[in-house]
Amino acid sequence: MSVTDRPIWRTPLAVAIVAWMVMALSVTLAAARLMEVTPEGSAPIVIAAIYIVPPPLLLGWSFWAMLREPVTGWLAPTVLMTFVGGFVPLFQPLFQTGVRLNFEQRRPAYEAIVADAQAGRLVGVGNPQGWVTGERGDIRFRYRPTDPGFIDFVWTRAYGFRAGVLYDDTPCVARKGYSCLSRGDPLDARYSYYARVF
Repeated sequence: MSVTDRPIWRTPLAVAIVAWMVMALSVTLAAARLMEVTPEGSAPIVIAAIYIVPPPLLLGWSFWAMLREPVTGWLAPTVLMTFVGGFVPLFQPLFQTGVRLNFEQRRPAYEAIVADAQAGRLVGVGNPQGWVTGERGDIRFRYRPTDPGFIDFVWTRAYGFRAGVLYDDTPCVARKGYSCLSRGDPLDARYSYYARVF
């Protein structure tokens, strides 16, 4: 095999690795928002295209480049594997930060929908279970007119995965023999984030 005459950090491989690392971090932080704006059902394709397919391709390219440039080629697989090893424990904190940022940005719109539901201004035909679904801008929601204090702001629903924010103003007081069931990760007194696989 021929040996390249330039260091590995000056090759297209280095650009591809850095671009993927930046994209993986950015998408993780913006995942909550992306779930809302992408068409339902596309989440598995996006996840595969960003988190599953690129790492093995880049790793194979890195080892091939290492054979061509034995002096600096070891940097590519080392940097890639180090990033992947560090990204795994950082994924959850980054994702949760993105969830909270998205919630805070969308909260005024959620509050307006809650106010309209409780005032009886949201109209629609319910399904057999009594759920009325609707959209306001890019915010999808569902609620029961008989229980306007419980509203589900659906972020995504695809292939057995569902995520979103729940508004629930039902008071719950834990006492002996009874406990309050958590509906997800709390965001505020009446809002919680959920992600379910079923």
